[in-house]
Parts: sequence; structure tokens; C-alpha cells
Amino acid sequence: MTMDKIKFRHFIVAVSILFGLTACTLPGFSTPTPFSFPTPDKTMTALFEPTQAELATSAASESEEDIQKTNTAAVPSDTPQPSATEEPPTATDEPIDTVEPTVGYSGPAVRSGPSIVADYMDQKPNIDGGLYDWKPKIQKVITHVVYGAGNHDGKLDSSGTVVAGWDEDYLFLGFRVKDDKYVQVATEEKIYLGDGIEILFDRYVSYDYYLQAMTADDYQIGISPGKGGIVCYISGGKVASMSFTVPTSTPCAPIPCSPNPPEAYIWFPKTEAGETTKIKIGALETGEGYQIELKIPWSLLGVTNPSVGDHFGFALSINDNDKAGTKEQQTVVSNVPTRFYADPTTWGDLYLR
Repeated sequence: MTMDKIKFRHFIVAVSILFGLTACTLPGFSTPTPFSFPTPDKTMTALFEPTQAELATSAASESEEDIQKTNTAAVPSDTPQPSATEEPPTATDEPIDTVEPTVGYSGPAVRSGPSIVADYMDQKPNIDGGLYDWKPKIQKVITHVVYGAGNHDGKLDSSGTVVAGWDEDYLFLGFRVKDDKYVQVATEEKIYLGDGIEILFDRYVSYDYYLQAMTADDYQIGISPGKGGIVCYISGGKVASMSFTVPTSTPCAPIPCSPNPPEAYIWFPKTEAGETTKIKIGALETGEGYQIELKIPWSLLGVTNPSVGDHFGFALSINDNDKAGTKEQQTVVSNVPTRFYADPTTWGDLYLR
């Protein structure tokens, strides 16, 4: 082999090596993508990786009000049932009317509480507060303090008896109330803040026997003997004056009626709320308190065809205020020791015979 051929081969080898070293950077060749490990899927990672809890807020940085709000919201508790001595001293915070009770609440037709008996009356009594023309016996029942026990000074402070009767058109009630100090300066929906009577009536006992709320068949009615004093009565829907007779039967001069005569107010049902003149009232002062006679149309209570043997939910109460010139419900005395005005299951019974 000649020297020239040997040199030519060396040249070819050198050129091949140089081409191999520069081929990756020659035009027309793309730069290879560098290898890297894949990025974790954060959606899946979040399902499995531990979550760091937020730093706790220092109690020192919170106000007592904020802490109290937090504690109150974090620890729910059952609302306690009102006890007999916790009755809210208001007759205006009544529950909103609910739908007519359904058969789902059906139960016994008679409340288990104390019963007032109403006797059928062939002759209607004169509604003048006198109670002299009643044949049914007086029932000594209104003695249980259900609100304001700390303000009650005994039977002479506030207590009462009742007599009840009925006919096809009316429910008749007569009250003898012992009250050592008559105070009534309120009218209309505020009459419960003075001396007077309260009547609770449940028309359909069995349909909502177990329901601890008032419905459209439940009534709460207040009776005021009169603002300022009891010197008149209502007869036949009209205010009338009175005359007294001394023991010698010599007539006294007529005493003019007070400008604020007795009145009746319906608090419940809400759909019928307001002052009513449909209830006829007679009121008289006595040496120990006052007397009231009532004539309540059955139609006002939604009752049709009352009959012997009928039962209704029923409770009677006396509101008492001894602070002259003020509006305050100091005590409530009832014929039913468990009575709570907004819960018909705590009421008693009215029986027609």
C-alpha cells in the first residue's frame, strides 16, 4: 500500500469522527426533550395526604361576647318546657295560628285536668253582676297560683269561685272574686295587665289531644270588670246605669256608669283577635272584691248544637295587679294547677249536663 492511500484513509476516518460529533447540532435536527419525573396529580394527592389543621385562635384575642356566641352555637340544648311559675306575663305573645288539627293527633275526648260543670238553665240569668238568680251551685275552684307566686298574699289577695250554666245559645259564667285592691287602668289587648278574668276554651279536644300548641279551635278571652272602678254593667249589648237598694228597701240615687265600662278582648285565635261586644258582661264591686257575670254565644266559640254530655277543653284564671296606677300582671290564679296559657294539654275540662 502506498503512502498516499494510507493518508487518504486517515482523512476519511477523521472526517467520519468529526461528523458524528456535530450531527446533533446540525440544522434540521430538533433538540431532544430532557427527561424529568412526572408531576404528582394534586387532586388525587389531596385525597390521601394529611391536611394541616389551622392554628387555633387564642382565647385572649377574642372578646367575651364572641366566646359566648361561639359556645352558645356549639352546644345546642333542648328548649325546656315552661313550668307553672314561668308563664310569660303577656297575653300578646301568642303562637301564630296553625292549620286545623288533623286526625293524626286524635285521642281522648276529655282533658284529664279539673272539671267545671255547667248545668242546663231553663231561665237565663240577668247579666248584671248580681248572681242572685242562679240555680246551679257555686264551685269553689279558682285557687291555684300559676304565675307570680312571690306576689301572692293568700286567698284574700286573689282567689275566686265560679258558677256555670248553658242553653242552646249561650254559655253562662258567674265569678265571685276576692281581691283586696282593685287595679285596672288598661283597655283592649292590655287588659291582662290589670284585675280581670281569663278564659281558655278548646272546641275539639280529641283532634289535637296530644298537641302542645294552640290551633284554630282554641280560644283565649280576657274580661275586664272596668277601667278605674266597677260602677256599671252591660245589659243587652248597651251600657246601663245602676241603682242600689239599702237594707230598708229605700232606693238610693242612681250611680252613673263609668266612662270605661267592662270589656272583653279575644287574643286567640289570631284571626278573631280584637275587642268584642258579643260577650255580655255585668260587674259589681263587693266588700271583698268584685263579681262578674258573662253570657258568651256558642257561635263565638264555633260550637253548634251543644248537648248534654259534651266536653270541652277549659281553664279559668284571675289576673291580679295591686300596684295602683300601673299596668302589670303580678299574679295569675287558676282552677287548673298545671295551666299554661299556650299549651292546651295543660288545661282542664268543661262538662255540660
